[in-house]
Amino acid sequence: MPGIITIGNQKGGVGKTTTVVNLADALGRDGYRVLVIDADPQANCTSILLKEIGLREQFSLVKALEAPIEDGNLSSMACTTSNDNVDVIPNTIRCMLWERTAANTPDSILGFLRLAKHDTGLNKYDFVLIDTPPNIGAMVNNALMLSDYAIVPIPTSDQFALDGLATFLRILQNIRSQNGKLRLMGVLLTKYDSRASVYVKNRERIISFFSSKGIYVFKTTIRHNVDIDRAHMKRKTIFEFDPAKYGAKDHAALAKEIAQIVEKENVRK
Repeated sequence: MPGIITIGNQKGGVGKTTTVVNLADALGRDGYRVLVIDADPQANCTSILLKEIGLREQFSLVKALEAPIEDGNLSSMACTTSNDNVDVIPNTIRCMLWERTAANTPDSILGFLRLAKHDTGLNKYDFVLIDTPPNIGAMVNNALMLSDYAIVPIPTSDQFALDGLATFLRILQNIRSQNGKLRLMGVLLTKYDSRASVYVKNRERIISFFSSKGIYVFKTTIRHNVDIDRAHMKRKTIFEFDPAKYGAKDHAALAKEIAQIVEKENVRK
């Protein structure tokens, strides 16, 4: 089975989608097979990765969740991307309606698990990356119930993102009572600018704080890079836009760091 990783933080604008799409592309370029699940109704991952945007009317996460129990699975909804090693399960705004209707049903927390339970098509992937919305609801709960790991992006300048992390960690702990394999892989520092002293001091402070708590902070820090924004405006990853940009180099380094962590964990098992 693949290593399943949720990227989450209750706060919006911290770099969840940026991390997912560019990390997926980086892992794919390193030869890993990657499935991206867009669990955010805003569907920004879908907009960047899905080249034929009309396909999300036929293939989507919400369509899998709404399918008859005996028919629904995840892998049948996977669509190709510009990277031959990366597939994406799109999402649509209709997912918000599904969340409301599923609120008082087992699917509000177990829907993804139900879809993955007998889904042998997932076995061809090395990694599954799940993008999540900036809230604590059915999509986040489902993602964490399915996952082996969680990664929490935090901008080095955003105190509110740290507050969001505290809430997310509480949710993580609650889900671990039902999903014993779930663990926090680490905190990912994003939107870093070494030219600004406040960013440098905040980065040092954050690393010191989490290290004292035994929480891993990734050695890779994602620097602020306007080219990533330009790439996303063109519905491209930073690697498609220009692999020479340091936004690409940062995500390539992150991909290698994550792959090493997962490989070490697999050896321990």
